[in-house]
Amino acid sequence: MTHCMLAAVSLLIGCGALRMSSGISSNHGVSPGIDLEEKYLHLVEMAVTGSLIDEAGRCNGGEGGCALNKLAPYDKSLRELGNDWPPFGHTMVGHVRLHNIRFALQDVIDHNVSGDFAELGVWRGGTCIYAKAFLDIKGQASRRVHVFDAFEKIPGYGGNSDFLMNSEADVKHNFDKYQVFDDHVHFYKGLFKDTVPSFQGQLAVLRIDSNFYDSYQDALYYLYPKVPVGGIVIFDDVMSHAAVMQCWKDFKNDQGLPEDLTRIDHHSAWFRKTVAIDVDFKHFKPPRDANKL
Repeated sequence: MTHCMLAAVSLLIGCGALRMSSGISSNHGVSPGIDLEEKYLHLVEMAVTGSLIDEAGRCNGGEGGCALNKLAPYDKSLRELGNDWPPFGHTMVGHVRLHNIRFALQDVIDHNVSGDFAELGVWRGGTCIYAKAFLDIKGQASRRVHVFDAFEKIPGYGGNSDFLMNSEADVKHNFDKYQVFDDHVHFYKGLFKDTVPSFQGQLAVLRIDSNFYDSYQDALYYLYPKVPVGGIVIFDDVMSHAAVMQCWKDFKNDQGLPEDLTRIDHHSAWFRKTVAIDVDFKHFKPPRDANKL
């Protein structure tokens, strides 16, 4: 998969047609009307979702959560909405949620909202890889990508923990394969309770994908204040995980947030921050799931 993608990208770069960080593009040798920026981003999207190699099929259970001898045929409708697991892709969020990430990044660029992109819970790193590729192609050299994950097995995932766990080295290698790993990509290894309190910086787009109440609570209490007014917060699994929805409702009510969620698909939702608040830690709840394991 990745070799095919990189060969195509190398061709685009070799002909001098991709927009570089300066924002200046050249179309030498390329037919008029061909949007190579769009083609590049589409290629990255197809690669990270695993749709570029649809012949690989989709996970269908078995040992570790995705036994290669039990794969089912690829289903475009499932992959579109992130309702399957790609055996060899680098994200399981599907196409619709990737489009939401693109929208969010373009929105903060268009509205001059300062800050970086962060994702908490990254699996194989595909959404962060896509975000970095997007920021690179848009010439956003000042914006960083922050990659938070335990990078080890989480007991709460049960029999799927083998498939859902990736090491930090694995994810860095995936960034390398897409040629987007540089000093603007920062990794944070460990449970969020141990990594987010010390984070310094501003986040124009904050994306949380972590399934558990405790993980979302850690992210919101410590990182929501890092999002400026106009920034965007994305919850990957708030519509499909009761614990996540409860955390959002508690945080919204306890802190007096006026924003409501906008649904993305069956699982996800987002909102734009409209007012700055001072987070009051007196409402911080005792551990109930991830931080008790």
